[in-house]
Amino acid sequence: MTILNFNQRGAIFALALIALTAVLIVAVVLLSSSFNYKQSSRYSIDNLEATTLAEAGIDKAVASLNKAPSSYNGESETFLGHGSYSVAITTIGPGIKQITATGYVPDKANPKTKSQISIQTSQGEGISFSYAVQVGNGGLTMSNNSRVNGSIYANGNILMDNGSTITGDAYVAGGTQSNPDQQSECVSSNCGNFEFGKTSNSQLDVAQGFKPASTLVVNKVALRLKKIGSPTDVQIRILGDNNGSPNKNNERARGTLYANLVTNTYGWVDVAFTTNPVLTANTPYWIVVDTTANSSNYWNWSTDTLQGYTAMPAKWSANWQASNPVWNITNSDLDFKLYMGGVATSITGANNSFIQGNAYANTLNSLRISKHAYYQVQSLLTVNGSGCTNNPNCHPGATDPAPLAMPISDANIQEWKDSAESGGIQNGVTGCPLTLSRKKYVGNVTLTNNCISSVDAPIWITGNLVLDNGSQMRLNPSYGASSGVVIVDGTIKLSNNGRMAGSGTAGSYLTALSTYDSSINGNYAIESDNGSSSMILYAGLGKIKLSNNAQLKEVTAWRIEMDNGSTVTYDTGLSGLFFSSGPQGSFTVIKGTYQLK
Repeated sequence: MTILNFNQRGAIFALALIALTAVLIVAVVLLSSSFNYKQSSRYSIDNLEATTLAEAGIDKAVASLNKAPSSYNGESETFLGHGSYSVAITTIGPGIKQITATGYVPDKANPKTKSQISIQTSQGEGISFSYAVQVGNGGLTMSNNSRVNGSIYANGNILMDNGSTITGDAYVAGGTQSNPDQQSECVSSNCGNFEFGKTSNSQLDVAQGFKPASTLVVNKVALRLKKIGSPTDVQIRILGDNNGSPNKNNERARGTLYANLVTNTYGWVDVAFTTNPVLTANTPYWIVVDTTANSSNYWNWSTDTLQGYTAMPAKWSANWQASNPVWNITNSDLDFKLYMGGVATSITGANNSFIQGNAYANTLNSLRISKHAYYQVQSLLTVNGSGCTNNPNCHPGATDPAPLAMPISDANIQEWKDSAESGGIQNGVTGCPLTLSRKKYVGNVTLTNNCISSVDAPIWITGNLVLDNGSQMRLNPSYGASSGVVIVDGTIKLSNNGRMAGSGTAGSYLTALSTYDSSINGNYAIESDNGSSSMILYAGLGKIKLSNNAQLKEVTAWRIEMDNGSTVTYDTGLSGLFFSSGPQGSFTVIKGTYQLK
């Protein structure tokens, strides 16, 4: 038997005391860490909830501005869930408002956490320029070292010569006939209105029947529409027929109707299809618009109440995809235009012309292509360094690209014109006005001799526009990240460093847009030369000529001619531009202005 002496018993007691103290310290540390973690987790949850409340305030503000822009001034405190939010509205420019929303948990008076979000909104629409150059049926010619830094999409032929270069991809769609194969359009005294996509009725899916006159591929449709509120993009289909109604099991083509191309007044909007199947002459088909119900965001389709289109009726359904869908007669024809195609299109090169990306067209001739070639017919191609015999980069038998709709609709242009005219009407201007206010200018506008004029866009010029000898139009700085447009019914001449510029904020541009129809009148809608600046040119019905080292960011037209070192250099920000419009436009968040604090 071992007997511990006093010193040994004391040492054991001390060790036990030390161990107990260590256990207590570890327990205290664990409890403290657990409490801190709980506090941190609670703070993170509260902070997330405060941010969610601030975002709810932003959503409420945008919806309220669109419902009653003149009477909505923000919120002092609105309770929601476990907290509240406040909203402040500040006008910072023409049609541009800053919304600042703050979320609080649990309330504004005694917040444990708060989060603040600010955005800028403007009355207008987003417009997407997806290509450096987009061309209609008139096609594109490039010569004398002209260059496109980016990609090109053309509905007509591309002709390249004398060292011209495309650094991206080049697409030429299968050709489209210039006149519609089938159409229905009301005259003013016989125009009606068909409302669909609204919660209060069952008219959600709408169909217009037609019979093509020719056996050809279908390329696109144009619909005469307007929108109420801000509905989302919808799908447009071509369906076959089933005993006098659309056949849901026979989809022939599909495309997207982009809501930003539709305004709150009637206008024609093009819808291109992703594939272009052959439709048979004198055979019934249906154009079907598929929507969902919404109480405040829906559509109107212009109708011919006299039913002048006798080939097929128009119908509506509550659900076109039901097992046995019910289709009801509308007793009026819906306004539409249907375009057919089948014309062979091409990209033809000569004298060291070069496509550094891929090339897509029905026919490819005499080209040097860096990557891949997609075609049905080819001659004298050099693709990735060799000819197309046993070349895996050559793809014969490829389907023609589908025609592409223009990025700005007739309805967009009319809305901008209406907005300009709402600011007043005055005669044209010659000289150097310091400001060109949002107005309709009847006659010509000519700026010369290094004149710099601030523009409150949109403005509408009924005559011609000339910017010469270093004269400039600059978008008012108050427009911030928004872009603006100058609409000209006549021709536009930009020479000797005449130019347009945005507000000075990154992502802001001023666009020169001509409605001049070159296919009828023959002349150029827009001419730009001598380093005319980094801007956007648009002539949906006209010819644009770029020459003498003109430098642009994006060009869209029915036909484009480039020579003498002219260059278009695409800016990726052009895929999401926001254009300010008039007092009737919807408020939309301006891309790039979201800030979280």
